[in-house]
Amino acid sequence: MTQASDNSDGCYLMSFLARQPIFDSQNKVWGYELLFRSSQEADTANIADGNLATMDVAAGSTNAPEDFFGSNKKILINFGQRSILDDVPYALPPAQTMIQVTEESLMDDQLMEALKGLVRDGYSVAVEDYSGREDCAKRLSLAQTLIIDVLKTPADKIPALLENAKSLGIQALAKKVEDMESYAQAKQWGFTLFQGFFFKRPELVSGRRLTSHQHSRFNLLKAIENQDPDFETLAKEIQTDVSISYRLLFYLNSAAFAFSQPIKSIKQAIVLMGWKQLQNWLRVVILSDIVPTNKHSELFFIAVQRGKFLELIARSHELPKAPPESMFLLGLFSLLEPMLEIPMREIVDNLSLDSDLKNALAGDPCYHGKWLDLIRAHEKGHWEQLDAATDELHLNRLVVAVSYYKSVLWANTFFKHGTSQADRDVTS
Repeated sequence: MTQASDNSDGCYLMSFLARQPIFDSQNKVWGYELLFRSSQEADTANIADGNLATMDVAAGSTNAPEDFFGSNKKILINFGQRSILDDVPYALPPAQTMIQVTEESLMDDQLMEALKGLVRDGYSVAVEDYSGREDCAKRLSLAQTLIIDVLKTPADKIPALLENAKSLGIQALAKKVEDMESYAQAKQWGFTLFQGFFFKRPELVSGRRLTSHQHSRFNLLKAIENQDPDFETLAKEIQTDVSISYRLLFYLNSAAFAFSQPIKSIKQAIVLMGWKQLQNWLRVVILSDIVPTNKHSELFFIAVQRGKFLELIARSHELPKAPPESMFLLGLFSLLEPMLEIPMREIVDNLSLDSDLKNALAGDPCYHGKWLDLIRAHEKGHWEQLDAATDELHLNRLVVAVSYYKSVLWANTFFKHGTSQADRDVTS
């Protein structure tokens, strides 16, 4: 995100980024596409100058923390012709940066020469919405990736496009893979990169149930969701879990709290910590424990970031139906289904949540469900849908944009510094 000083009209020019992960065939994050939004006061989705937008994306990404995009992940940015000719891509690291251009733009000789220079200097090129135009065929050799929209492209044409990519030694990325069926089809066709699937519900394994370990963790979650603090019961629950007991005592005996006396019991620890801080700390620690190890990296990051995003928005508005603590929980639990591969309705039955939150998580139309719609619109860069959801919830658009950016920075810090630092950050 970048923010300029006041212009002559006293308004601010804001620019914001959203990111969409791209996965490989092993479900590991391969890279991120950066999506841009800019307007005066960040109030609309209109982009008056596409080249200015691209420069803001480049500036914003270089100002972001190192791990925001992942040190070894590709960064895909849509560069307009003028920005490429003006050498804007050189503002970004060549090993990570993949320059997205349209198939049609490859017909411009001047642009082709600029792209060849960028490739020689270590940058990569991706051709988006590849459709197999014959007049562009000889100019594809400089590309490393061909992006095919599997929703828009007729299914009978995709095998030929992939065969062409294979003959040129170019990898193919399936864009807008929206459900398990299309994901399976894309893999069968031969795609090696996928975008879109992990924001949708996965194929649920028949008969899958919560493990005994997950059940015990959900029992802890139930204990901390009671409106009236019950330190005695909670202390008993925590004491039966050696791992969490150790982590809690280690955390509270650290210099971060500087208690005058060392902590000697679980009950003393949770009383000194305070109910609200304990709730937030345990929610994230328990969620980390119940999620399978192979699902941690991206989905867990997004879940934690979603919780902070909604919490920050709620703290900036007086909304009786959306207290910040509840909104954090809504975002945090919103990806439990793809994490656990268990139907959300079964999951929420194991949680002592307000019925409004349960309904939203289960996908029922309701007020809190609109907050989840807002999250998904922002993550996908669907700016018009984001504006509609923001207005329907009577939220300030600038606050929403800034909250998203802050939530990503916060989540990045959470994961960058590991468990001990994350434990401290999540309670702040």
